[in-house]
Amino acid sequence: MARRLRYNEYTVGWICALPDEFTVAQEMLDEEHQDLPPNGNDTNIYTLGCIGEHNVVLACLPAGQTGTNSATAVAMQMKSTFLAIQFGLMVGIGGGVPSQEADIRLGDIVVSQPGKGHGGVVQYDFGKSTPSGFERTGFLNPPPPILLAAVTKLRSNLDRGRSSLSPHLSKLGNLLKFTRDKAGSDELFEAEYTHVGGDSCTSCAATRKIQRKERMDNTPTVHYGTIASGNQVMRDGATRDQISSEFGEVLCFEMEAAGLMNSFPCLVVRGICDYADSHKNKRWQPYAAGTAAAYAKELLLVIPAAGVVKIQTVDEVTREQIRSFYLPFLRNRQFVGRSIELNMLKQKLLINRDCQKVAISGLGGIGKTQVALQFAYSVKEDFPEFSIFWVQALSMETFEQGCIELARVLGIHQGREGEEDVKKLVRQRLCAKTAGKWLLIVDNIDDLDLLHGLKQTEGLLTLLPESDDGLTIFTTRYGGVAQHLAGNDVIEIGTMTGQETIDLLEKSLVRKSPYNYEIEMNLLIELEYLPLAITQAAAYINTNKSTVSEYLRLLKKAEQDAIVIMSTDFGDKTRYQNLTNAVARTWTITFSKILEGDILAADLLAFISCIEWKAIPYSILPAAYPEARLAGAIGTLCSYSFLERRDDGTKLDMHRLVHLATRIWINQNGREAEVSKAALKHIMEVFPSDDYTNREIWRDYLPHVARIDKDKQCQGTEEKSELCLKVGRCLYVDGRMEEAVLWLQESCEWRDRNLAQDNTDRLLSQHVLAGAYQANGQVKEAVTLLERVVAIQAEVLAEDHPSRLASEHELARVYQANGQVKEAVTLLERVVAIEAEVLAEDHPDRLASEHELARVYQANGQVKEAVTLLERVVAIEAEVLAEDHPDRLASQHELARAYQANGQVKEAVTLLERVVAIRTEVLAEDHPSRLAWTLVQRDTKGSTSDTL
Repeated sequence: MARRLRYNEYTVGWICALPDEFTVAQEMLDEEHQDLPPNGNDTNIYTLGCIGEHNVVLACLPAGQTGTNSATAVAMQMKSTFLAIQFGLMVGIGGGVPSQEADIRLGDIVVSQPGKGHGGVVQYDFGKSTPSGFERTGFLNPPPPILLAAVTKLRSNLDRGRSSLSPHLSKLGNLLKFTRDKAGSDELFEAEYTHVGGDSCTSCAATRKIQRKERMDNTPTVHYGTIASGNQVMRDGATRDQISSEFGEVLCFEMEAAGLMNSFPCLVVRGICDYADSHKNKRWQPYAAGTAAAYAKELLLVIPAAGVVKIQTVDEVTREQIRSFYLPFLRNRQFVGRSIELNMLKQKLLINRDCQKVAISGLGGIGKTQVALQFAYSVKEDFPEFSIFWVQALSMETFEQGCIELARVLGIHQGREGEEDVKKLVRQRLCAKTAGKWLLIVDNIDDLDLLHGLKQTEGLLTLLPESDDGLTIFTTRYGGVAQHLAGNDVIEIGTMTGQETIDLLEKSLVRKSPYNYEIEMNLLIELEYLPLAITQAAAYINTNKSTVSEYLRLLKKAEQDAIVIMSTDFGDKTRYQNLTNAVARTWTITFSKILEGDILAADLLAFISCIEWKAIPYSILPAAYPEARLAGAIGTLCSYSFLERRDDGTKLDMHRLVHLATRIWINQNGREAEVSKAALKHIMEVFPSDDYTNREIWRDYLPHVARIDKDKQCQGTEEKSELCLKVGRCLYVDGRMEEAVLWLQESCEWRDRNLAQDNTDRLLSQHVLAGAYQANGQVKEAVTLLERVVAIQAEVLAEDHPSRLASEHELARVYQANGQVKEAVTLLERVVAIEAEVLAEDHPDRLASEHELARVYQANGQVKEAVTLLERVVAIEAEVLAEDHPDRLASQHELARAYQANGQVKEAVTLLERVVAIRTEVLAEDHPSRLAWTLVQRDTKGSTSDTL
């Protein structure tokens, strides 16, 4: 009589999609057990048994219900009923993807194995539509380590001739439907050739068959790699190959695995029944199902049952998620009130779950950010299963800065500089099912143009993550933006109640004067109960050791013409049409006080009014001597809450309304042009050079440059042209070539209009722009521009002038990129010949030209000449440069390439190993040069292996 076990004694879950798959799975059981009584709402019907020492639960998808969703439903019910299951197996048939790399035949077996940036299974039809087409998102988990270890063991057994696959298959011999002989012939047609006729390929053209070498026997071959999963049957060879290429070579297609990988940790095993093309038929399905089941049985037999008991259950694994947090501000200890708004957020997002997106809308200074911050900290305390993230959306630059912080917290590695967009990497991670539950606050998103993008630029909407487990809160001052982002799920933040504002004022004051309800209420009425205005008023009172009544007197005494500062019509372009005069009264008083008592602080306000108001680096501020004066000026502005220090101590923030009010105040005083031009000149002077070590500095500065770039007072000036040149050079080094070209074009346009054609600055801008053109793939434009530069210099400069030689050097590089190799050789030979007459043999320019000529020689097939020239360069640099000097290492790198091209592979490997060793000591791990040379070393070693 069959045994009857308990639910918690079953540790392996085996899921099938089709009846044939279920049949062979049952045949693989060493022993079948009695059924257990139904459990709650579980609609699955199970077969129970054992394979070796493992107690196994078998389940099949309901008839006619295939696909990822159905697989997920079956797995979730199995997991809920059999709580002790440690891992799963998804076993069945799939459509193979034959290629030159993988000789896949019908009846072969494909096993999911991580590699090429994937976890073993990819969902090729999951993603979102974007202006540039369909973009796939998400990441599926790899199989559990114990199953991957078993796969390794099986591969080793196969290599040693100890595979038991055939004996397991023989168990199906009594079921004729599942034998190899019933499957028929194995025919593969060209991918582009479409099936003709009915169920068989008798009408298909024999000339379109692909001829393949026959195998010695019918034993299935096992392949390991990526399996593509989707909700539709793949029936087209060309589409099959295209998707396979996009994912770095897929081995087979199927329809269920993507529904399991992140909720039911498992290994996917597929028997190949067709080639996922239009010639698909069902003759091979029974046998292919059998080969997959036989492999699954063999896999279980190499896993010790004792080892399974020690690992986590499926339920434990899927529940256990690592949470991440990034909140840029500490909890506001002065926060009061807003209980209605906070409760609405909690009900909508966490209790009733009516929506996944909520917009907090209201007037600037009303407290939207503080409400979002308070809610974030309450979620952190009360709902610990949530990760919490915060980004600012004042501009695309500040949004990107926030994404860089999120990438750091999430442990996202960006790879080489400029190669991947961090905004898209963050979105992809949060869109993945593995991200778990998260709350994202997108703060200060006020610009519709920023949401949708302008011209060719990508809008913020395409960069915002979405997930079944994700929640997003937006803060904005415009109702239109709020409705666009969240529909009807908008929480309007109005004025605080009288008691709330009294509590806020009392909590914010340092000196507790005798309480006078009437005076305090009069002040709060004058400030229109605006939290920011109340906080600033308290800061003024605290700093000056004043009183509420004195502040109220000054507020009411303010001149009418000062009050109109905030009454200017801003229109749609500026998005600030809802400003009230109450804030103007508060800020006007403070502006005047600062101007009277601290000129440096007033100048600092003026400067900051021209740049971005968030994430202001200390290093970008105008210097003051002694340095303590600048610290004092910053302290003055912080004391009024105009500026706020960040926790890291390197950046400052200013409220955007303060920023706007300061700007308008300056304009009303007739200083707009003076202040803007002074700010432009200062930023032009402090913006760093394009040295790689300055990377973090220029990235911090770019949002501020982007803002001053739009200032109408700064257009058409020499300083703007110079700043554009500096920015373009840094963007070039950062790998942001399209942006670099735009900035450099602007620099050139001014110089072309205002400077003589032979002016050195004009020629320099053109020279740099040409380099950016080349890097951006605009090689023909680079050639045209440099040919013009060289022609002009030929008329006004001697043939041995350094600038002329440098331009000819650069033109030769562009010629090579444009395929004009012979022209490049001719030009560089001329440059090298001239430099040989006027420069010492160890002069850097001469060595650089010889280095470049050697590269062109290689491109022209003159490998021996390249080797000779580079050996000379390397020998000279060995005498005059330190061993870790970048130029010396670059020449050794190039010589190694030449050696490899010349068949001197061992010499190439020796030299590259030395270069990489030195670079490992002196460069950061993510430095592009170090990564590039490591890859070259690996490829060269591969060439050595091939040679040997």
